[in-house]
Amino acid sequence: QEKAQVEEARYKLSDKASLAAFLQDADIRLIRAPYLFHLRRHNIPLPRRQEAEGEVCEKDSVQMSALVTHSEVRKWAAGSKDAIICSVSHAWETREHPDPCCFQLGHLVDTISLYEAAYYSEIWVFYDYTSLYQFERETDAQRESFARAMGNMHVMYAHDCSLTLRIEGLTPPHIWNAMLKDESRKVPVYHMPSGSLQALPLKELMHNRTPYLQRGWCLAEVQWSAVRGTTAQNQCIYGFYDESSSGQVPLTPEAFAEQMRTSAFTHRNDAETVVELQKKVFFERVTCCKEVFFENLLEEDLEKLVESLEHYKDLRSFKLKNWEGTPELVASLVQVLGASTCLEELCIMHGDNYRGGEENQGTGNCLAKALGEVLRHNCTLKKITLGFNGIETEGCKVLVKVEKIVAANQAGVVQNAFKRFWNVFFKARTAETENDGPKKASAETENDGPKKASAFPSEPRIKVSPFLSGKRPSAKNVAQELAPSRPMPCKAQPE
Repeated sequence: QEKAQVEEARYKLSDKASLAAFLQDADIRLIRAPYLFHLRRHNIPLPRRQEAEGEVCEKDSVQMSALVTHSEVRKWAAGSKDAIICSVSHAWETREHPDPCCFQLGHLVDTISLYEAAYYSEIWVFYDYTSLYQFERETDAQRESFARAMGNMHVMYAHDCSLTLRIEGLTPPHIWNAMLKDESRKVPVYHMPSGSLQALPLKELMHNRTPYLQRGWCLAEVQWSAVRGTTAQNQCIYGFYDESSSGQVPLTPEAFAEQMRTSAFTHRNDAETVVELQKKVFFERVTCCKEVFFENLLEEDLEKLVESLEHYKDLRSFKLKNWEGTPELVASLVQVLGASTCLEELCIMHGDNYRGGEENQGTGNCLAKALGEVLRHNCTLKKITLGFNGIETEGCKVLVKVEKIVAANQAGVVQNAFKRFWNVFFKARTAETENDGPKKASAETENDGPKKASAFPSEPRIKVSPFLSGKRPSAKNVAQELAPSRPMPCKAQPE
């Protein structure tokens, strides 16, 4: 990939009009879902942008261009057209073509087909090979388009109005090797010696089997996506899950720079550019971020989150669901959050199926003790949710001794989601106070201001789950519960 040498432009990462302006300024074209379905159905590799401009597709017997027009994007920004924009983060598996075996295409289609089934919106996809002009760029307009796109590529992955779909795994060896042997299957690519487009067998392409999580640009896209602070907008749709990270938590610039020292780049001098851009995006997003919602975090993720939270100077709402961590780590998390001077809502909970375990023994009580200590001096928290955390009698007694929690419960502000330990909590509270018990908390809070820009234009019309147990989605999932969040990675069980 070429390094952009253009004057830097500023695009707001929370404004639909700004995202539309970037797409138009850089002449980036998004891909329609029906065209991707067509390619997958006929096992046709994705074309370059140059060839895709002349392609068409059909939906409901209506023919349309394969690529979304800038006019349509402007209508989306103005609110007169609904669409979900998905940015794909993936590895280039050969120098000439990122997905010669159509393996990435298959997983992408499986995922976006479920989004299309769930929402009344069109699905528009950013995939660099087809959305940007590729080598060889023959005109000044094509070269300028590519340079402008690369100069602000973070916009596609960090914007509030887009989703990131990460394909973290390479084509499996058995599929790759089978195509290597089958010379009848060819991939249309730009052939440098002849200066033309030619269909070549896989064995004649320059392979790159470097894992996704060892590539500098891929890791940068992971980090740009993580600064949104919402798990539902940053999904791994295929990959061999790394047990040390889920890719959901933004790293501090120092930690990211350290990671880049050992990451692979085609052009090593790109590393400095990526580090500086990540630093700029990190501080631009986190310093003004008002709410975050993280799901399915591993212990290592939680450690990284504790390091990053001190930079969230204006955080009002913190939500964490399904997580792993030691009692000491949980205490550190609560202490960092408690030091905030503007945090109003705190939600730390496990899912409804949480049953604890030896590895989490004592974590619930430690959480309660740390929170009880924090609430003695924090005066900004207005709403607290603690559900399925394994808080037992000891932890409940600590909480009910805090005058603030008792008063908040009487006002019906704090949500008590102890559930399994509700009776224990009630008995502990009765022993400490003469009150008959907390009133039921209201299900909704008052409107705190204008609604935040979202990548999802509406509530889903049906419930689907493209991310069940880390398995490849299929049509059978359509009736399942919508859960656009990555499942908690688990260690492989011995056979």
